[in-house]
Amino acid sequence: MRDIRLRKNFRASSSNRTFAGHSLGGLPGAHALFKHPDMFDNYILGSPSVWYNDNEILQSATINPSQKIKVYLSVGNLEKPSFGEIQDMVAGAESLAKKINENKDENITLKFQIIEGARHTSAFPTTLVQGLEWVHGRN
Repeated sequence: MRDIRLRKNFRASSSNRTFAGHSLGGLPGAHALFKHPDMFDNYILGSPSVWYNDNEILQSATINPSQKIKVYLSVGNLEKPSFGEIQDMVAGAESLAKKINENKDENITLKFQIIEGARHTSAFPTTLVQGLEWVHGRN
């Protein structure tokens, strides 16, 4: 089923699919992970906007995947109001990691990383490179 939905709208492989998103783009990845976890084999979530809609994503019910998936979640350590950010993205990412860990089963492997010296605008390049290396086993 997941293959049909994705391939209908996008040029996509029928195996080993990776979602990568940053900030507000990371939020739909977290939503897919919780509601449709088998849609992707890997999730790279960089500085997801957990704060959106009063942290609604943290209240979401979760569905366990029927297959093995990897989740790479990261945030820059400078993504806090004390460093000029409006939202505390570090606290949001930590809360999301906690939720994933509390609800995960043996099919989810999570790697959570705080990127030293990174702000919101500079965290994603590191997230993408390290996330792709980790989810595809080249680390």
